Amino acid sequence: MMDYTDVTHPVYAGADRSAIACQVSFTRFARPVPFLAMASDPEAHGQQIFAELTAGKYGPIGPYVVSGLPPDGQFAAVISAGLAITCTSAPAVTGTYGVSNRDLSAIMAEAQFIGLFGEFTCGGPVSPWPDIDGQLHVFPDTATFLRFAKAVAQYVSACRQTRDALRAGRPATFPADTASL
Repeated sequence: MMDYTDVTHPVYAGADRSAIACQVSFTRFARPVPFLAMASDPEAHGQQIFAELTAGKYGPIGPYVVSGLPPDGQFAAVISAGLAITCTSAPAVTGTYGVSNRDLSAIMAEAQFIGLFGEFTCGGPVSPWPDIDGQLHVFPDTATFLRFAKAVAQYVSACRQTRDALRAGRPATFPADTASL
């Protein structure tokens, strides 16, 4: 087994999430080296790195982006996949939500209404909201919805910033497509 001290820049290497491209600082090399971590790696260090990455030890894993696409195509692919939300305080909210311009506009309109009037647009104490597949998830209160809206807005903003950096020819990686409330 090769010893290492750090793992950085993890990004899923395929849509099936069975491999993670990253940079590994092995003790025997002066600089970090590109590495492809897989659970099925024949080497113990490869299996260990994959397990640590998927457990979150080195931070979020960036989403898989189809190579060869221009920045706008990469952005469209990432946005069309949505954002996976995990909510431990309200598990019914957990799901993958759409983050297209249309989705973002609707989410921000609801958040603005909550900010102005202190309640959901439906007038009730709880509000259903559809995920990317149209499945309704019940938000138990306005505070949870506002945390959701903030996570979506920050994710879309980070994706736009990545797209813009790529357009300018700078290296950039799209953010992980997950958020916890």
